[in-house]
Amino acid sequence: MPPIFSAEELHSIVGGKLFENDWLVSGISIDSRTIKKNELFIALKAKRDGNDFIVSAIENGAKAAIINKIPKDLPKNFPFILVNNSLEALYSIAKYSRKKYKGRVIAITGSVGKTSTKDILTKMLSTFGVTHSSQKSFNNHLGVPLTLANIPKNADFVICEIGMNSKGEIEPLSKLVAPDVAVITNISAAHLASFKNLREIAYEKASICFGLKKNGLLIFSVDNKFYELVNNFVKERKLKSVTFGSNENAEISIKNISHLKNKSYGSLLIKNKVFTNFSIGALGSHQLKNCLAALAVILSYDLSLEKALKELKDWVPRDGRGNFLDVNLKYKLKNIRIRVIDESYNSNPTSLNASLEILKSVQFDTKKSSRKIAILGDMLELGVKEKEFHRDIANNSNIFSFDTIHCVGSLMKELYLELPQEKKGLLVSNPSDLLSHILINAEDRDIYLIKGSNSIGLSFIVDKLYDLNNGCF
Repeated sequence: MPPIFSAEELHSIVGGKLFENDWLVSGISIDSRTIKKNELFIALKAKRDGNDFIVSAIENGAKAAIINKIPKDLPKNFPFILVNNSLEALYSIAKYSRKKYKGRVIAITGSVGKTSTKDILTKMLSTFGVTHSSQKSFNNHLGVPLTLANIPKNADFVICEIGMNSKGEIEPLSKLVAPDVAVITNISAAHLASFKNLREIAYEKASICFGLKKNGLLIFSVDNKFYELVNNFVKERKLKSVTFGSNENAEISIKNISHLKNKSYGSLLIKNKVFTNFSIGALGSHQLKNCLAALAVILSYDLSLEKALKELKDWVPRDGRGNFLDVNLKYKLKNIRIRVIDESYNSNPTSLNASLEILKSVQFDTKKSSRKIAILGDMLELGVKEKEFHRDIANNSNIFSFDTIHCVGSLMKELYLELPQEKKGLLVSNPSDLLSHILINAEDRDIYLIKGSNSIGLSFIVDKLYDLNNGCF
């Protein structure tokens, strides 16, 4: 990667004391484990002190560092800048980088679908120019400035994902990003523990408007009851807007949704006129709606819609967000092939409903019928009604598409107690308690949906199954 900052430039941005001044860095990282060669390591103090991991960062390729104390094990002659507050230094670099950048900037928020929409848009925009977005779900008070700080000098488009866990987080991040286009994917019951009700969540999401540039564009869904609240932000701040969704009142909408051979299809409507049919390499009407939000950005920049749609045909979700894994196992001389739908990264009532809907359409490329099995982990941060949200899953008609449902966690116990007896699998507190049961009872052509909040750890099951691919147990 070409360099993005020199020592002198960084020193002028963050202040402090510069030790060794003849160096360049090609990127910025705050994680000593994933830092790449020739990147700058910024040692932040959080649960752990980043200054304690300077040697690890150097071993993994760090060219220089910004630190707020000199570690005892810092190698002699290793270049660094000593500052009072390394978090402030990160923000200073982000602000400088954003001010210097003159290209197009898009910010994306929403209760669900932020990362998938960002990935879809990144794939499409990359056909029109150099597109910069975070590789992971970097959407908080550290991830957003880190994305901005790493803008390449030749970038044509920058996409920032903005999330929140509590009140007041989106506005300052949006102001930092200063987008010319902002997207609200949807508004639903996620992170409800920090809010009184859904209306407060809607207001928080709509506060992305505070960072939009003058005459900026807001793209938002009509498929929620807070349309008027969001639209009032548009009017009050005299913004431009484009709406999307399944509602016929949306300016960009979709109809004729269908699913075949683990792909999704739909007819794209622009201002109620059928424009064209399109498809994606993934299942789910919710993913098609994410495409609508991304396509609205393409249209706003007057880019070729035909070229963008072509990119969607082979788009698939990233790990943990609905990607498919086919695993071949050997057990007692039997060859078993199972399919895993990996939704282990996140879960809330809206995304879970979408995942349950998907399973009805999942199939192998054979005529042999498949058992459909769900492994569902707790949905976290849902507030005082968290148990009610879990019990309500039993009322979802898609539950009857499953042969067996395993539940993981104390909250999923609420669902387990409500399930019909013939659907009940195991109720466990730890994902590892399920693994042996899955392996021993697996049958050829089984399909597993694995869905839960990230900290529940259902990725353990996904990883173990994948490790056993083409192996015996």
